[in-house]
Amino acid sequence: MELSAASKNGTAILYQENFWTGKKALIINGTPATKIGKKQFSFTAADGKATFYTVQGSFISGVKVEISDPKETVVLAQNMWYDWVILVLSLVGILPGVIFCGAVGGFFSALCCFLAAVFNMTIARSKMNFALRLLLQIVIIALANAVWVGLWFVIVVLLLNATQGAAAAAIAAVL
Repeated sequence: MELSAASKNGTAILYQENFWTGKKALIINGTPATKIGKKQFSFTAADGKATFYTVQGSFISGVKVEISDPKETVVLAQNMWYDWVILVLSLVGILPGVIFCGAVGGFFSALCCFLAAVFNMTIARSKMNFALRLLLQIVIIALANAVWVGLWFVIVVLLLNATQGAAAAAIAAVL
């Protein structure tokens, strides 16, 4: 994920965070800042003046950068109300998976729905047309839920075929 903005005094800020490795980098006016903490960076300008930057938030909730001198907060990414609705809709499929489908359904529903949430937040941060972005996010939600239900169903059918007998009849009665 790459997010960029400019501060009030014209400083260009670029924040990079790798989703898979968690590696974070802050680039100020084209020059990488020195990482001094988990989300804290230091940047020394050409005149020798050190400025500290603190990154707040996350990829899902939105990202802000606090600048120490001059004291300022720069918003790099902020979720709108519809981004939160899409995020919640992405995760709603976990409930039926856990409640009605046991451990296997719960596992696959959580896996697929969390991946859908990450993909949807990636799309939310893109510069894509709003209507296309919304349509793509809805398709991802539907696809994620279809995938976990399909995986769960295949596993249940395979278990039924493997256990021909009283256990299979009991499971079939529930389905």
